[in-house]
Amino acid sequence: MSNEAAIGLVNELATRLSGIVEEFGRRTDSLVAASCETDGPDEETLIRIAGRLIDQRKRRRNFLPDELFHEPAWDMLLSLFVAYRRRQTLNIKSLVSTADAPVTTSQRWIEHLDKLGLITRVIDPADRRRIEVSLNESGHNAMTRYLEDVARRQ
Repeated sequence: MSNEAAIGLVNELATRLSGIVEEFGRRTDSLVAASCETDGPDEETLIRIAGRLIDQRKRRRNFLPDELFHEPAWDMLLSLFVAYRRRQTLNIKSLVSTADAPVTTSQRWIEHLDKLGLITRVIDPADRRRIEVSLNESGHNAMTRYLEDVARRQ
C-alpha cells in the first residue's frame, strides 16, 4: 500500500470516527436531558411548594409591617400557578384578593404581567362582565422552572 493510500485511509477513518463521536455526544445529551425531565419534582410537589410560599408570605405579615413585603405581582403569579396546576381559573376580583394590595395597584400589575407576556386575560363566557386570568405557557414555564429550582435546593 502506498503512503498516499494509507494517508487517505487514515483520513477516512478519522472522519468516520469524528462522526461517531458527534453522534455519541448527541445521544448522550439527549439521554441526560430526558433524565433531567423525569427526575424533576412531581406536580403535587410543585403545588405544595407554591402553596408554602404563599403561606409564608402571609404569615410574615403577622410579625412585621405590611409595607415591607409589597410584591403584588409575585403573590398573583404564585396564586395563578396553583390555579393553573389545579386546572382552575381566577377572575380579576379573586386574583386581586390574593395580592394584598389596593385594587388599582393590583389591576396595574395585572396589566403589566400581561404586557410582559406571562398571563392571558379572557372574558368569562358564563358572565361577560368578568375577566378570567391565567398563566400562559411562558408564565407557566417560568414559574415551573423557578419552583423546580426551589425543590432541588431543599
